[in-house]
Amino acid sequence: ISPYFYKTGWFISLIVLLAILSVVMLHFRRVRSYEHQQKLLKLNVDERTREIEKQKGILTEQKNELSQRNELLSTQNEKITQQKEQLVEMSVKMKKMTTERLDFFTNISHEFRTPITLIAGPVERALKLSTNPYVIEQLNFAERNAKYLLTLINQLMDFRKIESNKLEVIYTHDDFQDFLESVISPFEYQAGDRHIRILRRYSLTDRIFYYDYEGIRKIMTNLLSNAIKYTPNKGEITIYIRSFKDNTANSNKLYLSVKDTGAGIPEEDKDKVFKRFYQSRNHLRYPVHGQSGTGIGLYLTKQVVEALGGNIWLKNNKKEGTTFRIILPLHKINPLLVVEQNERHSLADNGEHQVQNMRDWHNDRLTFLVVEDNRDMCKYVCSLLSPYYNTLEASNGLESLEILEKYNIDFIISDLMMPEMDGLELSKRVKENFTLSHIPFLMLTAKTSESARIDSYRMGVDSYIVKPFDEDMLIARIRNILKARERYQQRFINDMSVDTLEISEDSNDKKFMDKVLEVMKDNYQNSNFEVSDFAEIIGVSKSLLNKKLKAMSGKSTGGFISIYRLNLAYNIILHNRITKNKNIADIAYEVGFNDPKYFTRCFSKQFNITP
Repeated sequence: ISPYFYKTGWFISLIVLLAILSVVMLHFRRVRSYEHQQKLLKLNVDERTREIEKQKGILTEQKNELSQRNELLSTQNEKITQQKEQLVEMSVKMKKMTTERLDFFTNISHEFRTPITLIAGPVERALKLSTNPYVIEQLNFAERNAKYLLTLINQLMDFRKIESNKLEVIYTHDDFQDFLESVISPFEYQAGDRHIRILRRYSLTDRIFYYDYEGIRKIMTNLLSNAIKYTPNKGEITIYIRSFKDNTANSNKLYLSVKDTGAGIPEEDKDKVFKRFYQSRNHLRYPVHGQSGTGIGLYLTKQVVEALGGNIWLKNNKKEGTTFRIILPLHKINPLLVVEQNERHSLADNGEHQVQNMRDWHNDRLTFLVVEDNRDMCKYVCSLLSPYYNTLEASNGLESLEILEKYNIDFIISDLMMPEMDGLELSKRVKENFTLSHIPFLMLTAKTSESARIDSYRMGVDSYIVKPFDEDMLIARIRNILKARERYQQRFINDMSVDTLEISEDSNDKKFMDKVLEVMKDNYQNSNFEVSDFAEIIGVSKSLLNKKLKAMSGKSTGGFISIYRLNLAYNIILHNRITKNKNIADIAYEVGFNDPKYFTRCFSKQFNITP
């Protein structure tokens, strides 16, 4: 029996062969597929490589372009840096030049003050002496223009302070309405010449508060000058002042306005009037006594208002004229450094010493030393003093120290800015010198800054007066200083307490008087205690001891010893009225008197009553 075909050898061989062929074909197919994939991959790689090469080329070009740009930028940066350095250098130079220019004008302004004083002072004296109407009229012209020149100088100095950010704000506590009247009153004469009325409207809940005296004065002076300048004849100027509560800011405010009846300010000029050096060309003016504007008055006004924390603006009135309006903070308490009212009023050649002609010398007069480098000013001040005092002259601080060594000086009046040694250094030397520290010192200077005033007071000066000055005010200030010293001396003599002299704790005079009282306490019972013993214990000469005691107490050394003993005796007698355990002779011996009768005479003379 034939086997089934699938069991035959040829069939099995065929199947094996077919299987082998299938495997081989599958292999070849896979190989071809792989090769095809490899070929496609290679094509992709080549294409990608070409793209990369192309991009690389583009990047290279961009890199080169960026490199060129960087080089260009680097060059430009170098140029910009150089230009910046040049601009900085130019800015420094310009700032230096501006500072030097402003310093020059400031110094010139200071120098102007002295000749203005020498013009205004004699003119004022001549006005008081003259009775000729024509002469009085001419002198009034000179006086008005001298004051106007002083106003311009003050504006220039204020401009310097503003430009250098040194505008100072010093508050005083005073009656604001009275102060404003003192500012407004001088303008009534100018206004009266042209029949202009100056009206006031006050609405103040409290007239006394803190305000910047100089700042408000500058504001009102500039606004009133401006109003008079632009108000026609027979016009009106209205000043309105009121205080009010600002509920939005929960603070008190002060409102000031100055309204005129002039032509008003053109609309195109309203935003420019507060700029420095700006002057309207189309604005109708009525200058007073031929005076014209400088273009800095309203600029200074705005700067001062802003320094005080306020705002200023202007508005043309509906009918005529312009109103300048200001709102300032109103201080009920001390906002900054405060100068009290009484302090403000008290703040109120060849190397040869110029000595007053000896035939005019009076031994019973006080001797004044005037230290001033301007010879005319020195002579002028001496001419004011000579009817009342002996005078000596020095041209600088060094000269004055030589005079102080040779003469007994009772009062020093000194300029601040002088060659070789200025007034500030002189005051320092005087107050540090034991033999001179008791001498009153008045600074008479063209320097108006508050810092100079404060520095002077810190050095111990008794008063500070700015040129130009009123001669009556100078004499009054001197007399007030001397009278104040007399009051201190009398209080000291009455109770023998150094505190009544009102001298600083660390001063030479305080140490000296403490030592004097200590010596007297230890020696008043010694009837043989004499002036020579007193001087020896203190460690000074008899003449110096006498000089210092005379200046501090108003008594000679012998007189001081006697007064000290009599004061003690007076207190003992008062106590003895109660105890009644001592007689007058016992008390006289107890306080150092040898003779009870002489004690009684001295006691009666001192107290106008017998012991």
